[in-house]
Amino acid sequence: MPIQYIAVLDREHLDNSVFLTAFAKSLAQHGSRKGIIVHSDSPYTDRLIQTGMMREDARLRAIKDLNRRLVGLFADQGISTIGVHGYQKGLIKKEAGTVQLSKEVLNELHDSPHLLVSSLVEQDDEVVHVPLPEVVKVLSRSLDEPDVLLFSRKEKDEIILSDNNKEYRWEDLPTRFEEETLPEEFQNFDFPVHVTTATAFAQWPNLKKVTKISP
Repeated sequence: MPIQYIAVLDREHLDNSVFLTAFAKSLAQHGSRKGIIVHSDSPYTDRLIQTGMMREDARLRAIKDLNRRLVGLFADQGISTIGVHGYQKGLIKKEAGTVQLSKEVLNELHDSPHLLVSSLVEQDDEVVHVPLPEVVKVLSRSLDEPDVLLFSRKEKDEIILSDNNKEYRWEDLPTRFEEETLPEEFQNFDFPVHVTTATAFAQWPNLKKVTKISP
């Protein structure tokens, strides 16, 4: 089955236990895997830095810890998930400044349960962090452009039950839409995305609450 979506767990939402629980419950409604879940680090990195760790060391530890914690959270909802880092088995490599996905390695994982991929990739036999938006673009372009799902940072979007389907171009977004609704690292992303909520995610692929943004 082709990958239908890339669900992005951004930095801010990774520090929100209520959101993560709602996301996991929605994912449990999907049955067999239809997409890939991707993540980077969270404000946990900053808390590790405050203990005296260097930023890069703190980020690597935070991402690895988050990957394990997310697999455990999903398991609590009855979701079997394989957590992998981009550098494992050469899944994602950065060479000469270019990030590349190995579709062969991905295909080996394709029959696994839900797949959770981090932004840690391989570069010259070292593990390095690549910004999450860059990883998302590489995955999307390599996988025939499945829908990229971002999640609204506006808490009230979760509790408003009325249908909400809108379409915009990046250059025509309403005033303050980006800073109020889009995850911070995806503002000015200029890439096709679907913005929804953790609760509405349960309805995939028939999202009743979604804002589509195109270049």
